[in-house]
Amino acid sequence: MAEQMVLDADKPQAVVYCVPLWLRDEQIKLAIARVKGRIAPHHEPRAEPVAVVGFGPSLRQTWEQVKDFRYIISCSGSHKFLLEHGIVPTWHVEVDPRPHKVALIGAPHPDVEYLIASACHPKVFDHLEGMNVKLWHIFDARDEGMRLLPPGEWAITGGSDVGMRAMSIAAFLGFRDLHIFGMDGCFAADDSHADAHPNMPKQYAITHYEGVEYRTTPALLECARQVWHELDQMSKVKATFYGEGLVQAMAKHYRRKKPQQVPKIEHLVGVMKEELISADYRRLNQRLHHDNLAFGVGGGKHAEKVQKLVEMLAKQYGAPPSVLDYGCGKGYLAKALPFPIWEYDPAIPGKEETPRAADLVICTDVLEHIEPDRLFMVLADLRRCVLKVGYFTINTKRAKKEYANGQNTHLIQEGAGWWRGRLEQFFSVAWMQMVNSHLHVVVGPRIPTKKEMTV
Repeated sequence: MAEQMVLDADKPQAVVYCVPLWLRDEQIKLAIARVKGRIAPHHEPRAEPVAVVGFGPSLRQTWEQVKDFRYIISCSGSHKFLLEHGIVPTWHVEVDPRPHKVALIGAPHPDVEYLIASACHPKVFDHLEGMNVKLWHIFDARDEGMRLLPPGEWAITGGSDVGMRAMSIAAFLGFRDLHIFGMDGCFAADDSHADAHPNMPKQYAITHYEGVEYRTTPALLECARQVWHELDQMSKVKATFYGEGLVQAMAKHYRRKKPQQVPKIEHLVGVMKEELISADYRRLNQRLHHDNLAFGVGGGKHAEKVQKLVEMLAKQYGAPPSVLDYGCGKGYLAKALPFPIWEYDPAIPGKEETPRAADLVICTDVLEHIEPDRLFMVLADLRRCVLKVGYFTINTKRAKKEYANGQNTHLIQEGAGWWRGRLEQFFSVAWMQMVNSHLHVVVGPRIPTKKEMTV
């Protein structure tokens, strides 16, 4: 018989995601196209308490107390468990990308609002067909993760299991008084959950906390350890834990750490990908591209400068850099270069997809066209894209062209000092020069100040 694994409750556990990331990303794309409803924040704090109900074994001893709550969020197998005990959840949350979740959910109920992560398996959405389903997204700081997130939609932060995500969603929905059931971080002596589970672990480990032995796994233990970090981020949220288990034991010793920032509560747990261009302005640009053949064709004149930057980066880093033309217009920079580059322009069909980050980002005669109230968001997206060097040109004067509504195409007409102040919020400005009315700028990733690094 193999020796039983012993885990240290004070140390991080090595765990991996349960499916390949490419598969998760493909499931996200399917869900985005399939589901119309989306989760939305509740901006005003709710005074009422909410029960967040997991599927841990302690639920068998505590479920009757859930009846006392008007608002209930179930997750995983607690949905089926509660319904079988005559309790109808207000919301149900799922995040796991595997198909076995269908069996755990059980029969859907028409009075439940299903908050399902876009990463979930297609069979989950098949199972919930015709129900009230709202989609949300897992916050993924990877460049590919941010590219997948549709503009105007919310990604929810949180830990590695559905219980923690349900806590974050409770905060996102405005609740500050959370009552947590069935979040144990350990197994009971006879079973791992409150009821039968189709995906039982094949092997258990043990860990000790405050002199008590708990049966667990590396993944369960790591989730138990993460709960307190997630609560730290929700500075105005109070959590009360019910039942007996590893998490409940840890809760007795939890002391909140102050987060770095305390913005509105939904911004502690959710990130919305901003729309970089309004629908009306997108249409104006598309019409001008169609009607004026000379609009968006100036990229080629920068080809020589781009080639020199490519050669410099290739020599410095020992490999040809990736290149992105951000705001590529009709694509004349790409046509003028002897090598392929990536292109992005929200007004050009086929080139409007959120761009991937690149070593060298070219953004010429673009920033002056940005809607002033969205400049901050566009510069933030450019910051995401610039891995090594950005080369920008900005026209500081009035344009000769107008949109169909009579507005000058240069929505921002400001001088070098104004632009430097804006750019330095996002980049390290290495070089800036005015040539006639055009500002030429070379930037790199911004290095935080000592004060910012100590905040």
